[in-house]
Amino acid sequence: MGSPVRTEEPAMSGRRLMAIIVAVIVVAAAMIGYVLYLDFTNPDSGSPYKIASGDLVTIDYIGRLPDGKVFDTSIYSVVLDDAVYPKSLTFSYRSNESYEPLSMTAGDYGPGGTIEGFAMGVIGMSVGDHRVIEVPPDKGYAVSPSMTSTIPLMQELPIVEIVTVDAFFEEFNVDPVPMDVVQDSFYDWDVLVTNVSGGFVHLRSQPALNSTAYPYGNPEFSDDLEGWNVKVVGYDTSANDGAGVITLQHMIGPEDVYNVKGVDSNGYTFVLSAYDSANETFRISYVDSTTGYNGEIAGRTLYFEVTIISVLQEDPYS
Repeated sequence: MGSPVRTEEPAMSGRRLMAIIVAVIVVAAAMIGYVLYLDFTNPDSGSPYKIASGDLVTIDYIGRLPDGKVFDTSIYSVVLDDAVYPKSLTFSYRSNESYEPLSMTAGDYGPGGTIEGFAMGVIGMSVGDHRVIEVPPDKGYAVSPSMTSTIPLMQELPIVEIVTVDAFFEEFNVDPVPMDVVQDSFYDWDVLVTNVSGGFVHLRSQPALNSTAYPYGNPEFSDDLEGWNVKVVGYDTSANDGAGVITLQHMIGPEDVYNVKGVDSNGYTFVLSAYDSANETFRISYVDSTTGYNGEIAGRTLYFEVTIISVLQEDPYS
């Protein structure tokens, strides 16, 4: 009898089975990696992804003041609808194409970012979420003391002034001639040239007692609540060692705070930002388009109505 024939079938089957198992593991690992990649790159996969600090977020927003007026928005239809979306005193109308969703980094505030309350307010939201974010003053735009000015309600101005010939020409665009009368460009009252000597011009303001001036703009001729009337309530030529005093009364009240704006004697725009009845003063806050400072929104509680459009999750390995 010959020896039994040996077969390799069982061993071969084992190797094949092992190969299949390894292949399945490799494919499964690849699929898991792919799913993880999708979840990383697409926050909408599975359960809604919650925005975290460092994520790149694209949003539409409407910024409002406490009275509901819109001071800024990314939505052009909001710009066009003043009935539903009344605008603030300093709302700036831009070119149509500039109104588009805002891209920002969640949690990034300060230089290069947005204000803290806004940057932090989107954290925890998801794509499609709509929310109103309340930003308290300390998390919003800080007040710059150099951009405010406090003025007495009963303001005093000198009757007599002395200016250089050059300053006179710059102000009135004529050469000074003694006894000529020119118009004050800010208060619009008569100014008498009393003397010209040694390169200087002596001037005497001559407003009528109880007359009204509109130095910051006349609200009767403005559709955007500009200025208020100022009444001449005193004219004393003997005060201040002969310099005299013109006493003006600003005809405003607490109801005018953040409801009127104006332009000062240097051409700078401001808003009436405070009224102090105890100290009989009021405060104006300036608006500077070159630096982006806005006295109407600085130091105030702001409300941002936001809609999350897209989110790109921060790469934890970057």
